[in-house]
Amino acid sequence: MATAITIETERGKTGIDYTSKIQPLVCSTKRGKGNDKLDCPCGVTVDKMTGNIYIADGSNNCVKVFDSSAQYTFKFGDSNGEGKMSYPRSLVICRSRILITHNHGILNYSLDGEFISIIGMHGNGELEFNCPWGITINESNHDIYICDSLNNRIQILSQNFLFESQFGSLTFPIDVKLSKEYIYVLDISNPCIHIFNHNHILKKSVISQGRGNQVIYPYSFVIDNSNNILIADYSSNSVSIFNPEFQSIHHIPVSKHPKAVTVDNHDRLIVVCIHTVNCLQIF
Repeated sequence: MATAITIETERGKTGIDYTSKIQPLVCSTKRGKGNDKLDCPCGVTVDKMTGNIYIADGSNNCVKVFDSSAQYTFKFGDSNGEGKMSYPRSLVICRSRILITHNHGILNYSLDGEFISIIGMHGNGELEFNCPWGITINESNHDIYICDSLNNRIQILSQNFLFESQFGSLTFPIDVKLSKEYIYVLDISNPCIHIFNHNHILKKSVISQGRGNQVIYPYSFVIDNSNNILIADYSSNSVSIFNPEFQSIHHIPVSKHPKAVTVDNHDRLIVVCIHTVNCLQIF
């Protein structure tokens, strides 16, 4: 049986007891094209000011927004017009805008769904992408980190969307997150999380497939306020939770094939997007 732990964070808060999270509070929506339906949801993020949940609805080519009770509110993007989306994959909120990876570039929208700009194009140079996937923000300087998956690298842009640097070489990076000390990159080809310092030097690789109490097929992850790591394990139908030393804390069973996971501002809620049954689960 998993043992609850308490971890002191940099901000003096204590870690949440995830072992109490067993059954979802909410399990909503079904597959389809309707406003409140999902079809292959691939990415999720929470607006930490409002609690609204933004979902990259892959096969519907749009972003759908739900409130913290998983009630549908609005959508944007669709598959036509200037801000046309083509299989949106991942998204991140930065101040009053939301950035969405899709096709071979990044879409820049306001939080109420107004299209602002397109960032990047197809290619392998600076500000060029080949199947961009995971995206995150450095909260200290608002730099943008993007998994440029088929170019086998992480690209870093300034808050003004100018190329700053890149690092790799990776095989198929699919998700990226930051802590104060480290950059965490999920490489899906030989599933593991690579940990780099902020000088882009690889320190170690963890969560390898099939080693001890690890994961089978990690698809995305999030780091909470206590630096615990929550991983959407696609093949084991669970969210696997590790402490900052990558010791297993808990496994939360979810519906079949979770693709994306995030937490709210105070780590009170875990939000999971489920691929096969096309639903949103909240714990």
